[in-house]
Amino acid sequence: MYTIFIIDFVSFLLLGAAFYLLWRERARFYSLKPLLPAIVFLSVGHACDMLLEHPNLQAEAIIGLSRGSLEQLFATISNITDVVGIAFLIYGFISIIKHERVEEKHIQDLERMLPLCASCKKYRTEDGKWMPIENYLLGLGGARLTHGICPECTTKLYGDILDRKSG
Repeated sequence: MYTIFIIDFVSFLLLGAAFYLLWRERARFYSLKPLLPAIVFLSVGHACDMLLEHPNLQAEAIIGLSRGSLEQLFATISNITDVVGIAFLIYGFISIIKHERVEEKHIQDLERMLPLCASCKKYRTEDGKWMPIENYLLGLGGARLTHGICPECTTKLYGDILDRKSG
C-alpha cells in the first residue's frame, strides 16, 4: 500500500518538475505555453487520484464530506482535469508543429536570399568572398551567359560618342 503511495507521490513530483522546467523556459519557447496549463490540470487530476486511491490520507475528515461524496467529487474533478489537460497537450503539440513550420519557412526564405553588392552586383559567398554574379548563375547550371550593354548603360558609359560616330 505504501509502495503505491510512494510511486504516486514520485510521479506527482515529476509532474511538478516538468511544470517548473517549462515555467523557467517560458520566455524562450513561445509554442510551449499551452503545455503549462496542461501540466497544471494533469497535476490536479493526479492529486485527486492520489486522494481517492489512498484512504489512509483521510481527506474526508479534512474536507468534511462523507467518503462516498468525496470519492464522487474527486473522481469527477480527476476526470475533467485529465480531459482538459490532454486537450491542452494536444493543442500545445499542434502549436509547436505550426511554430516549427513557420520557423522552417522563415529559414528557407533567408537561405534563398542572395547578398549582392549594390554597386558592382557581385554576390557574397558563405565564406565572405565577393564573386561575380556570373559565377553564381553558372554554378546553378543555368543557361550559358553572354554579355552586352543595355541602352541606358550605353548612354551612361559612352554618352553621345556613339551618336557622333554613327552620324
